[in-house]
Amino acid sequence: MTVITAKDGYQLIAKLYVPLHNQEKNKVLIINSATAVDKKLYHHYASFMAENGYQVITYDYRGIADSRPKKLRGFKASFIDWGKKDFAGVIDFAKNKFPDHKIITLGHSIGGTIIGMTPKNTEISGVINIGAQTAYYKDWTKSQKNKIYFLWHILFPAITKLYGYFPGKSLGMLEDIPKGVIEQWHNRRKQSDMKTQMETNGMQFFYSDYKSKLLTLGIEDDPIGTEIAIKRIHDQFDQSDKEFEIIKLTSVPTNKIGHFGFFSRKFRDTLWTKTLTWFNDI
Repeated sequence: MTVITAKDGYQLIAKLYVPLHNQEKNKVLIINSATAVDKKLYHHYASFMAENGYQVITYDYRGIADSRPKKLRGFKASFIDWGKKDFAGVIDFAKNKFPDHKIITLGHSIGGTIIGMTPKNTEISGVINIGAQTAYYKDWTKSQKNKIYFLWHILFPAITKLYGYFPGKSLGMLEDIPKGVIEQWHNRRKQSDMKTQMETNGMQFFYSDYKSKLLTLGIEDDPIGTEIAIKRIHDQFDQSDKEFEIIKLTSVPTNKIGHFGFFSRKFRDTLWTKTLTWFNDI
């Protein structure tokens, strides 16, 4: 494991994947995780990219998995911290360790959203976002909307209030989550425009600073990252050279992908190769 220092000095736990010397492409890929997801979810995809010549960095945000403090009750963290401090620190690490490499990023879910929360995004040469959205419940699929709303906006906040954090691991629901993350996500429920809502509260965004290439990918059966949901983030990158695509299940082919399935090894020769080809052209 590798320790990466966030912009405020917090120590993040990361893992580096190193390519064979004769396959080196002089590119370093940073993988930004989804909310409450251990970096281990991306292990096989990261290994695949390393096999194809990329330096790869996976890491856990503060408060999550290996970057979790022993005590989460009272621990201060938000998804804005993940972008402004954690991701920014990882960019600095990549730039310092691999000074002659292009920095590219794959953002999964919140991992794509936080790219616009740091001016450091100008250091990035290419971004693929998968299912990146703003947690506005009216964007979710009709069949899952009530269930997801109950979880994110009733159950999770109630349990978090009781424990001082969300004990996801004990409940078999991904990782434990800091209170500040749950509160920020819960407060997103009534506002379709995340940027305006959070700027009103003093947050500064840097989506327009990013002028390099962007590929936004949606998955046909993703109940959270629906087409309208991911367009909200895609549209914020208004100065980038961007593409938008919804992956149809029949094109893979498969009968299920959802919000997390992209990183299954069964998509090595299809979806993974698609992203590899795109990153190779950066």
